Amino acid sequence: MSNTVNTQKTYLYQDGDAYRAPKGTAIPSNPFGATPTTGTGPGVVWDAFGGIQAGFETDPKRDINKKYLFNKRDSAAKVTKGPKENSMKFRAVQFSKATVLTSLMGGSITETSTGSGVWKWVEGVDETFALMWVLDGEASSLTDRMGFYCSEVTLGALPPRKTDGEDMEGFDFTLEALAPIIPISNFNPLV
Repeated sequence: MSNTVNTQKTYLYQDGDAYRAPKGTAIPSNPFGATPTTGTGPGVVWDAFGGIQAGFETDPKRDINKKYLFNKRDSAAKVTKGPKENSMKFRAVQFSKATVLTSLMGGSITETSTGSGVWKWVEGVDETFALMWVLDGEASSLTDRMGFYCSEVTLGALPPRKTDGEDMEGFDFTLEALAPIIPISNFNPLV
């Protein structure tokens, strides 16, 4: 049996929140606080997506090209690596400001005529924004928190929607990172 296992350094994140802010917004001084805010006077308050169904997924990719020599048969001689690509996927089911802004791709919502109470959603062409995830572990612990931050993302594929009376109405977002996705934590696992 292994004697190197330390279950205090294993994590099961069962809760978390996603936020968006204008492109290039820096990591908040306390990203794990109740209302993440970057800067002061008044600062940038990150908008929460709210209800997220079934967590999220990061999907890093990189093309690897192995180079071989005719007279070296036991392994590749060189390996070239293409640029790193990152995407994040999640299903937002709360019609929060962050969710709706993301679905509109830089568009807007306007009233069809003043006082009509009928609002039309006008999609834009594209937009970029900063994205942050913060994760909670067992029993909403205030220690050993983790997350991910990216200063610039854009909506990749147009989000499919499903209305079937069985599942919550929502948006299946795939966000493409246009800057590195940076893991953040309130602890240093190297210590």
